[in-house]
Amino acid sequence: MESTTILIADDDMNLLTTLRVRLQAEGFDVITSQDVCQALSIAQQDRPDLLLLDLNMSAGAGRSVKSHLAEIEELAGTPVIFTTAEPASHTPHDAADLGACAVASKPVDTEALLGAIRGALGLCMHNG
Repeated sequence: MESTTILIADDDMNLLTTLRVRLQAEGFDVITSQDVCQALSIAQQDRPDLLLLDLNMSAGAGRSVKSHLAEIEELAGTPVIFTTAEPASHTPHDAADLGACAVASKPVDTEALLGAIRGALGLCMHNG
């Protein structure tokens, strides 16, 4: 079985580390980046199965990463989940408006995020 690769791009090193450890424990291969340009380069080179992007990283650059990915044929269909520190009541967009599968509020609820990731990837959850 081929492993699933997730690229996490966020400027919060603590969150990157926490999510990397948790997702690796769930069996995912994880690549991390604190830089928007590096995240784009990694996505083009490694073609991850899902991107987890900080919506407001580098003054909203998470949105621009999604836009650039949409222009690259091989990556256009890659599922994206945005994370944001904006309170849900102040977030003017929902996931569909952003072209994402989901938007996760910070601090991130890792169990809810895992559910969103599995849903975006179409993975079945097996209990027991």
